[in-house]
Amino acid sequence: MVSQAIQHIEGLLRARNLDGTLARPELVPATASTGIAALDEALRGGWRRGELSEITGPASSGRTSVLVATLAAATSRGEVVGLIDSIDRFDPAMAAAAGVDVTRVLWVRGPSVAMAPDARATRASDSADAIIRRSLRAADLIVRAGGFGVIALDLADVPITAVQRIPASSWLRLAHANEGRDTVCLLMADAPMARSPRGWSVRLTARARWTGDSAQRRRFEGLFVHASITSAREIGHVEIRL
Repeated sequence: MVSQAIQHIEGLLRARNLDGTLARPELVPATASTGIAALDEALRGGWRRGELSEITGPASSGRTSVLVATLAAATSRGEVVGLIDSIDRFDPAMAAAAGVDVTRVLWVRGPSVAMAPDARATRASDSADAIIRRSLRAADLIVRAGGFGVIALDLADVPITAVQRIPASSWLRLAHANEGRDTVCLLMADAPMARSPRGWSVRLTARARWTGDSAQRRRFEGLFVHASITSAREIGHVEIRL
């Protein structure tokens, strides 16, 4: 219980507009599990709710596995999740086999197109820039609708040159829309894009795991995934198995 003397001093400071000097306990942010225990520990409990975080890495780095594990953890808690699948790469059967309750997934499918390295789609009517604009708009609408535990915007395999043309104001608008909500907002792409000040940036690289004592007996067992983790105040590393 706060003593009367301390209350009196705090009252005097407020009267002189000096209450900004008062020490306040830092609130522990609400988190949502990634579905991977080692990654949860590195992220101080998991993805931070009300924040914009990102998962990045090259193809076959484990980024989709981390996203699917996050969706599986959320649906197992009874939450509804949203996935904006920019170029139609999501596999519902694979996700269901990994534990995602697909009846709790709002799946927004983009056009099924092959993306060229020079950032042009194979169909002239579906340019990379147009796909990104529609995907961002969908993410913004779903965030503002509310009621979702996780909302993921998947821009993986979209040429990073096109993604990097997105103005910073677009990411700020999305982060602001999610501020104060119980929703984890995730971005996924080949390279870093954006995060809110208290969000996480998880950069993945991977190497193969093999078993067998000879070339003829070798069998692929999965991936060793190295995660480089950064936020406004922290930098860390963790290795996980997928």
